[in-house]
Amino acid sequence: MNSSKALTSILAATVLIAGLAACQKKEDVAIDKGPAETAGQKIDQAAATAGQKIDEATTKIGQEAREAKAEASQSAANAQDATGKKLEETGQKMQDSANK
Repeated sequence: MNSSKALTSILAATVLIAGLAACQKKEDVAIDKGPAETAGQKIDQAAATAGQKIDEATTKIGQEAREAKAEASQSAANAQDATGKKLEETGQKMQDSANK
């Protein structure tokens, strides 16, 4: 669960950064961009892309976790059924031995 919380925190921070970068008005953007502004836009684009990839990874991890949980639950149910059947067989054998 700690990795899930960390991933959620990273995703939230990335979305916040991307959101703040997108808040700039179009009038504020100069026609001739300096190197710092160009670098800033590249960072904004990279942050947005990273946010999307983190979101996709989070979705995939969640789906895989749900699938693993379902498989584990089914395996546990199968093991419980098998144990119950063996216990019944053992009980029947004990009764048969006692009746002989």
